[in-house]
Amino acid sequence: METVEYIAEVLPDGHLSVPEEIIKKLNLKSHSKIRISILPIQTKKKGLTRFCGKWQDERKAKKIVEDIYKSRIKNTRSERIEL
Repeated sequence: METVEYIAEVLPDGHLSVPEEIIKKLNLKSHSKIRISILPIQTKKKGLTRFCGKWQDERKAKKIVEDIYKSRIKNTRSERIEL
C-alpha cells in the first residue's frame, strides 16, 4: 500500500481537497475509500518562540533570584565530610 503526504488547506465548507497528481498517482476513483491522518501545522509562532516557549513569570529578576536561594536546601553530603 503506497502512502502520500501533502499539505492541504481546509476549505470554507470544511472539506479537504486532494491534488489531481495524488489522485492519479494512487489511481483513486470517485467514492474511493482512503485513510486520512490530520497533523495541524502551527504557523502563528515567529522568531525563536517557534522552537521553545517564552518566559511568563511577571516577577522582577531580583525576586526570582531571592526565591531560588530561599528554596535551596543544605548540602548535607558535604557537611558530613571530615578532613
